Amino acid sequence: MGIVTYEGQIESSLPPAKLFRMLVLESDTSISKVQPEAVQRFETLQGDGGPGTVRKITFGDGSPSPHVITTVDLLDRENFTFHYSLIGGHPALIDTSIIEKMSFQLKFEATPNGGTIATRSGKSYTINGVEVNEEEVRAGLEQNTQVFYEIFKAYEAYALANPDAYN
Repeated sequence: MGIVTYEGQIESSLPPAKLFRMLVLESDTSISKVQPEAVQRFETLQGDGGPGTVRKITFGDGSPSPHVITTVDLLDRENFTFHYSLIGGHPALIDTSIIEKMSFQLKFEATPNGGTIATRSGKSYTINGVEVNEEEVRAGLEQNTQVFYEIFKAYEAYALANPDAYN
């Protein structure tokens, strides 16, 4: 199995606890306020929200993928860290003929001015024996990260426009 990696960062004026709560802990309810057209349904297939939880996320019309299956690998509320993996879904997001899974690590850290630096790293685990173009796989990780940044900025804009939300 080969591993292809990608990492990026994004800044926000919001504190880490607020972003972590909105984007991770309450994502299934907050998405309907922030981007109601983006996700139709979160369905827990197994687990209680902590590590080992498997969820199916069904996207709204216009998405390049109808759904993905994710698993929670780590949830650290004190350190604002969340690790999850895409383990299945539509080939537009994860080509299961060459990729076994894609794993992502999110870390929200406070900045000196009270804001946040969010680091998101991703790894694609390729299937043993399958020839892959590493640059294409990395481009897929980068595209996935860009989508995350767009979602991140939508949550930030919502929180700034609704300062009493998620206090």
